[in-house]
Formats: sequence, structure tokens, C-alpha cells
Amino acid sequence: MRSTPVFVLPSLFLFVAACDGSVSTTNTGGSAGSGATTGTGGTSSGGTGGATTGTGGTGGATTGTGGTGGVICGDDVTPPNEVVPGATDPEQGDFTMDEALVDLPEGPGPLRAIIETDLGTLTCTLFPNQAPIGVANFVGLARGRRAFKDTGTNQWVRRPFYDGLTFHRVIPDFVAQGGDPLGTGFGGPGYKFINEIAGLTHKPGTLAYANAGANTNGSQFYVCETAQPQLDSVYNIFSECEPVSVVTALTHVPTNSNDKPLTPVYIQRVTITRCAPE
Repeated sequence: MRSTPVFVLPSLFLFVAACDGSVSTTNTGGSAGSGATTGTGGTSSGGTGGATTGTGGTGGATTGTGGTGGVICGDDVTPPNEVVPGATDPEQGDFTMDEALVDLPEGPGPLRAIIETDLGTLTCTLFPNQAPIGVANFVGLARGRRAFKDTGTNQWVRRPFYDGLTFHRVIPDFVAQGGDPLGTGFGGPGYKFINEIAGLTHKPGTLAYANAGANTNGSQFYVCETAQPQLDSVYNIFSECEPVSVVTALTHVPTNSNDKPLTPVYIQRVTITRCAPE
């Protein structure tokens, strides 16, 4: 397998670590796997090959609120924890919003991801209208509904993906990047999906997918500490998080020469909810 690092200069680009991989496409899906690293002007990912995702669908959360009004919220149901038979992506590149949100308790919305980290909690409002594929993917992985390829066993599994992973690359006044099961910048879920560029801009708190080029999104994401206009129209924005002070805490930990925290900083848990903010 050939690894191709692409360096991006400060304020202009990003560091991309890309690996060749086998590709299959379904509908408008992409091709290959994902892993990721960031530089000081962008975010990136590259990894092992796998299946692809398609249009993702918009069912179940098309209004932007992620739920219906007047319904009492509750905790999410117990997530799956299972091995999926077969050697290829069981979704075959077509994972929908309906699948991502199945059995999620109703509520007034908006649809949000609560990302608990060692250094504080980020509350992220998701954008299902602007990025239905990206939101379905993140929600599905977080809730254990989207199957992924376990990097240790090479089996396809369904279980909460992000819980217990780390922020493997953090850069002050730029971004904190996570979502890599290997923690190296080369890990991913075993598939990738297309970009959704909807005119959104990189503001403090923006949550977007890291990738190794157009249409190579997977599981790795970054959250911005500051505005990064040079990334607009390049990366798949799907949410906005607060408070930014938590992002600042993440990006300012001591790191090595590869921007990896000297002491691991963990994603303790990602929870998806339709409940109204408190």
C-alpha cells in the first residue's frame, strides 16, 4: 500500500496523509477509506480502502430541528454492539438519515451532538439540511447504527464508534482533529463518502470532516478554534459547536513535533439528542 503525504503550508493548506485503497461506488458515493492529519491551514485524512457511501438520504431530520415539537425527550436507547456478517460494507454505500435516527427519542430539536472530552463538553448543532450525508454518517457512527470496519479484527461491526477515541492532532488557533481509531491520522471506518459543499463558512466552533481530497470523507473530523476562511468550499461542514473555550483547551495542550498531544486527550462519549438545549 503506497502512502502519499501532501504538505500544506501555514494559512494556505493542510497536511494530508493519503493511502491508496480499493474502491467501489454506489449512487453518488465516493471510494476508499479514511485517516487524517492536519497542518496549520487545513485538515486532511487518508487511510485504508473500503466500501463507499452514497447519497445518505434526508429522511427523519429534514427540517433542521431534528424532531417534532411538544414531545418529551428521553435518553437514547441502548446502542447495538454486534458483528455484521460479510467482508464488505453492509450498507453498500447507502446509509440514510432514517437509519441514523432509528429509535432516537423525539423532541423539539435542534438535532445535536454532545461531545464529552477530557477537557470539557462540546454541544454541537447539526446541519441535516445542508449536509444530510455527513450528518447521517456522524449520527450513525456515534449511535452505533452505521456499520464500520474494526481496525483490530477487520470485521464489520455496529457499536458506538467515537467513544474512547482521541484527538490525535491539535494546533493552537487552528483546529482540534479526532475520529481516527488508530490515532495516527491514517485510520477510518473502512469507507468514504462525497463532499457536501453548501456555502457554509469556517467559524470558531465549526465542525467538519477531515479528508485526503474531494469526496474522501469518513470518520475523522475537526473543530475550529478560530475562523478559517481558506477552508471554505473545500471541506464538508456539518455542525457548529460551543463553547469555543473547550476547543481552545484542546488545541493548547502540549504536543510533539507532529502536533499530537503528549498526554492523550480522549473523546469520552458522543451523545445524539433531539432535546431542546437547557
